[in-house]
Amino acid sequence: MKGRDFGSAEHPAELPTGTLWRECQAAGREEAGLLRQIDHLVVLVEDLEAAIQAYHEAGFTVVRGGEHPTGTHNALIGFADGSYLELIAFREPNPEHRWYRYLELGGGVVDLCLLSDDLGSDVEQIGARGVTLRISEGSRRRPDGVTIAWKGATPPDELTGLVPFLIEDVTPRSERVPHGQQAEHANGTRGLAEVLIAVPDLSHAVELWRAVTATDGELVHDAELGIAVHRFVVGPHRIGLAAGGNPLLVERLERLGPGPVLSRLWAWTDAEVVLGTAHFQLRRLEV
Repeated sequence: MKGRDFGSAEHPAELPTGTLWRECQAAGREEAGLLRQIDHLVVLVEDLEAAIQAYHEAGFTVVRGGEHPTGTHNALIGFADGSYLELIAFREPNPEHRWYRYLELGGGVVDLCLLSDDLGSDVEQIGARGVTLRISEGSRRRPDGVTIAWKGATPPDELTGLVPFLIEDVTPRSERVPHGQQAEHANGTRGLAEVLIAVPDLSHAVELWRAVTATDGELVHDAELGIAVHRFVVGPHRIGLAAGGNPLLVERLERLGPGPVLSRLWAWTDAEVVLGTAHFQLRRLEV
């Protein structure tokens, strides 16, 4: 899709605004703190090369990301709103890694990351509201030899998938996140709309997310799934928490425990995309 300026990885531009997108953007501006948006979703796969091929065949542009010092390597699917999907696999066993346990359970979308402009301040404020995050340094060596760096903040292992981790770039974000033509896709995907998280206890999950976002969120009815969802807004993105009432959520909780179960993507067409255990809904972006 050429001829339209969708901004850069450093300053993602807003997508064309249909009614639902405008409502989401407005809510994000009203409730915005230092957390800017969803940075990325983590999609754990067993074989990175096979996953790259599968996502390419599904119409996504996939960019090889490189290798981490923790024994993993990745590939990225960037979107015009600055968010992305991270396809990640283990090059070597690492039982100490917080995502490694998901591998023998079938993998899939295992975690969610939010983008911070001031990680130290965010972690301090979130901690004061009752959720402790641990700050650490991260890096990745790209295939072209460039090393990129960031700071991350992760919750305790027992909250992985239920509470997001945070990231703040040390090197320019444009070096980490695909943008421009690398964020254009044959299937028409333009951005991330909403992530639905399966939780075992909705009240507890809502309190955790109130601590993370410093907002109350709102209880809404998801007409497509026929369930109640407690929705939070971070920048242009929505995060919905749901405790059950749908087979997709039940399967996620039984197989992996709490975590992302369904991702809705803005696109030029409507489609259902299931790749392994990862579920995506492409939804038409009205202009």
